[in-house]
Amino acid sequence: MHEIASQPSFGYFTAALLATAAVALSSGMQFLVIGLRHQRELMYQAYAVLCICIAALALSNVLLDCATTLAQATLALRLMYASSIFSFPAFIVFVSTYTRKPVGRIAFGVVLMVATGFFWFDLRAPYGLHASLSAGAPMVLPWGESLFTLEVQPSIGSHVFHALTYVVFLWALLRSWRFYRDGQARPGLLLGICLLVQFVAMLWGDIAVDIFDQPYPYLDAFAFLPFVLLMGVSLASQLRARTLQLEQTTLELRSEAETRREAELDLRHIAYHDPLTGLPNRSRALHSLAEMLADATQSGRHGAVLMIDLDNFKTINDSLGHHVGDRVLEAIADCLLAAAPGESTVARLGGDEFLVLLDAGSHDAMDADATAALAMGVAESMVQRLSVPLPIDSRILAIGASIGVAVFPNGDAEAADIVRCADIALYRAKAAGRNGARLFLPHMQQDADNRLELERGLRTALERNQLSLHFQPQVSMNGKLLGAEALLRWRHPDLGDVPPDVFIPVAEETGLIHALGTWVITRACAHIQAWRSQGVNFGGRLAVNVSPWQIAHPQFVEHIQAIVVTAGIDPEWLTLELTESALLNDFEAALATLHALSNIGFRLAMDDFGTGYSSLAYLQQLPLDELKIDRSFVSALQPSVPDPLAGFIVDIGRRLGMATIAEGVETEQQRARLGAMGCDTLQGYLICRPLPEADYLHWLAARNTATEKSTVA
Repeated sequence: MHEIASQPSFGYFTAALLATAAVALSSGMQFLVIGLRHQRELMYQAYAVLCICIAALALSNVLLDCATTLAQATLALRLMYASSIFSFPAFIVFVSTYTRKPVGRIAFGVVLMVATGFFWFDLRAPYGLHASLSAGAPMVLPWGESLFTLEVQPSIGSHVFHALTYVVFLWALLRSWRFYRDGQARPGLLLGICLLVQFVAMLWGDIAVDIFDQPYPYLDAFAFLPFVLLMGVSLASQLRARTLQLEQTTLELRSEAETRREAELDLRHIAYHDPLTGLPNRSRALHSLAEMLADATQSGRHGAVLMIDLDNFKTINDSLGHHVGDRVLEAIADCLLAAAPGESTVARLGGDEFLVLLDAGSHDAMDADATAALAMGVAESMVQRLSVPLPIDSRILAIGASIGVAVFPNGDAEAADIVRCADIALYRAKAAGRNGARLFLPHMQQDADNRLELERGLRTALERNQLSLHFQPQVSMNGKLLGAEALLRWRHPDLGDVPPDVFIPVAEETGLIHALGTWVITRACAHIQAWRSQGVNFGGRLAVNVSPWQIAHPQFVEHIQAIVVTAGIDPEWLTLELTESALLNDFEAALATLHALSNIGFRLAMDDFGTGYSSLAYLQQLPLDELKIDRSFVSALQPSVPDPLAGFIVDIGRRLGMATIAEGVETEQQRARLGAMGCDTLQGYLICRPLPEADYLHWLAARNTATEKSTVA
């Protein structure tokens, strides 16, 4: 450029061309870098190439204007056309991407092929796209600057190139108009203005200079300057807007990420914490216990698990409502947190069950016995703390709790196994009267396994014919046979004969008592029907035991009535024996059930009277036919006892119009004392032990035969 500027013909016009080239080149390099930084975005790169081509076009104009020979001018003209040819693909890509409707690959490929053809023609032909070239008279501008000129003979190629130039510019103007009409007013208007300026400059060169042969220079290169400047401003504003949008999007994404992180933390807290008390839940407690167990196993120390269950929570929840129950649970959680050692973990397993984990590293006890003693001390202090009535709103509520304690590590037991051991110890604490603590001992596991075996066995006992009824006769004081009591027996294939006082509580707790009760009543009715049809003299009545759970069932009356009707027997042939515990939960409902059974015709007996929660006020409201004196009172009939309780029960029965039956009569002395008291019926080993059906029928036959012989004699 320094050599060109030193020529005598160098002046304002060529300096302006150099300035245009410098502006276009700097803008092109700037947007080339921007395009590469923005993941090689095509619009910025196309604009950069277009600016570089405009800079080359301006420089070739400078070379042409400053040429001194025809060869120099021809070379400059070739460069001018080459710059124009290469600008068309970049121009088409820029306009299409700027108006947000990129051209297809096939169309762009055609444009490249046409541009390549024109470039080859410009490179190979002697005078480029023209037929001939010759030096013309220098053009002197008004300020005295002299420009080199050429006499040009156009060719078909030059005409086609100019025509295609107009087609491309008209296409670009149409694109800018549509872009403006689609709502992009500002960028569409800027593009349209730039294209119109360039289009006017092209018309100036073709009409004023070429057709009318006016002595004026071409202004094509200068016309590109507004295009470079305005489009640069437009792209810069768009880039700024996009940058601001990206920054805003980045802020929104960061805010969303922070919200998601907080939500994830909330979800994690919800997943591992109880929503009511805020304590760790079962999942979190088991995870923490697993970590403590691993640490204890590695360090050789011991920790402990305390399983806590509230004793009276269900009563409070049912009577005062769940909202009060929730307040109680929150208060209990606070009490446990206050009572637990500093580095322990307090968790809520669900319902009214809590868990306290004593870490092996939180105390000085090294061996299992010392840890057990420490844990039992903590458990007993918690029992005492929880036994203090709690002020809930305007109420003072007594809760109480039972606690099971298990020490870990315990062999190969995992976290869930340790919790299960604590639960077994908790069950023992509740069975021992509640409001206490029990330490898990190895034999408890065997007891729990046996209990589980009983539960499993009960579920299949009915199907596998392992249940049977034994019969124990009931006779009057003068020896007359009045009937018998049907007693349920179970012979387990592995455990042998299982006593009723062992499997009946299991059946009641698991809900199997309803199926067992139905089976007993159905079999008893079948025996009554069969014996009566066979003419067996069994006294006419059978007594069966009825569980409190059966009495509490809302369909019990309809169910037992349907069984009796199906068997075809009279309801008065069946005596239903119930214990006083059947009246404890809901006396009014139980009373209504007993009246319904009595109205149907069933006989009702109170079994084990005097051993439970006897209430004379309740007793006189019950439609009972019999009072059964418990064997504990019968065994107490000794000469040294002047006023036995059995006589008191006989007197109550007589005053209330109920027959009295003494159970467990084993000696003649007991029979005599009961007779003297006025007892009506005897049942016990003195008469006969409980017998299976075949043996009982044999006993009945032998008794009837002996009775007939004594009558004949």
